[in-house]
Amino acid sequence: MRTYVVVGLGQFGEHVARRLSEAGGEVLAVDLSLERVEAIKDAVVQAVRADCTSEEAMKALGVGKAETAVIALGEEDFEAAVLGTSVLKGLGVKTVVARSSNRQRGKILALAGATRVVYPEAEMGDQLARLLLHTSMQSSTELPNGYALAELRVPEHAAGKSLQELRLRQTHGLNVIAIQHRGVVNEPIPEAMLGVGDVLLVAGRGERVAALARLWDPGR
Repeated sequence: MRTYVVVGLGQFGEHVARRLSEAGGEVLAVDLSLERVEAIKDAVVQAVRADCTSEEAMKALGVGKAETAVIALGEEDFEAAVLGTSVLKGLGVKTVVARSSNRQRGKILALAGATRVVYPEAEMGDQLARLLLHTSMQSSTELPNGYALAELRVPEHAAGKSLQELRLRQTHGLNVIAIQHRGVVNEPIPEAMLGVGDVLLVAGRGERVAALARLWDPGR
């Protein structure tokens, strides 16, 4: 069983802690607010009111045994996030993921020992913009090295054709991972006929995914 420490139980941190726990992870949730600790205690293995900047307190909780720590503190607690990152890394946590709202502060968190810095507000904004720009796109996730994973609705002009006929790999450099037909997800069979409203899960370079989304947008 994987072990996690989640520090900061605001909306973001609480959501992360609950999801990790639901997925079978062993989660220690930490916050200075007793109210937040009480709200999540039944959803995780342990929820504790403690100061993440105190090496003594974190050591007493055994956080060094965790595989991964998430510093989910808000911007108003940036100093505590930096110190907490340093403390947890110093206690032996291999992977420390820290939340930030801007790149400048992200660099400081990285210098403090964060293995990875995430920017949830910026990432959600980027995703929403992509969905608004491309109405054929139901969801989009950026992957490392410029790749992306997206769900694209099949337009009318592609309906009645098979994946083999569309030749998305040859013409767009995209791989179809799965097909959703009437709510059921299936493996991508080359000969399967596509219908209007079917959804393709495609993967490839981000710019190629965006190009196909533009091509498939209604009215284009």
